[in-house]
Amino acid sequence: MDAETRDRRNDLGTRIRHRRQALGLTIAEVSDRTGLESGRLDHIETRPFALTGAELVRLAHALDLTVTDLTADRPKAARRAPAAPVLDPMRKEECRRLIEAGSVGRIAYDGVDGLVVIPVNYCTLGELIVFRTAADSAVAQYDLAPIVFELDVVDEGMHNGWSVMVNGTVRPALDTEIESVHDRVEPWAGGTRDTYMTIDPHRTTGRRIRSW
Repeated sequence: MDAETRDRRNDLGTRIRHRRQALGLTIAEVSDRTGLESGRLDHIETRPFALTGAELVRLAHALDLTVTDLTADRPKAARRAPAAPVLDPMRKEECRRLIEAGSVGRIAYDGVDGLVVIPVNYCTLGELIVFRTAADSAVAQYDLAPIVFELDVVDEGMHNGWSVMVNGTVRPALDTEIESVHDRVEPWAGGTRDTYMTIDPHRTTGRRIRSW
């Protein structure tokens, strides 16, 4: 192993350690998240090492990063995804966990000039999805109209990712729903967005693509 390769591996180990510490995680907790032994993780953080593709993906996910983010300073050749990706359906329970962990998704609905797709900040209330919008927006006028909610994460470096889609209807939120979520959803967009809308899911599906 030449000095340049050894330095790159040490840099990655340092980046992994700093990210773990920034998240307040112990090596044991990262071990639980990744399924890697604590001794292996300690080796990765402190000494030159060689990572398998599976280990790299597990570490990135455990540290709430994409592989591209985690390996940003490494040569592109080291981030090239293998050729035979696999597309797997996800169970509804896994889709729900991903939705509950997120805060920004997309909604798609029929507008006056055709199909509209826009990002929204949201939160969940059980299986319901709640977002805020302006009172004069098109979607705020809907009551039990069809809508699609979509959430995804893509890692271009490893050609991995997942996508969740919820088909349902959108309606004005009930007073009890607003009371439960009023301090949990804050739109990033400016302006007054005090109209709460609720998506009632009818069908939740998801797919995950992986190259390892």
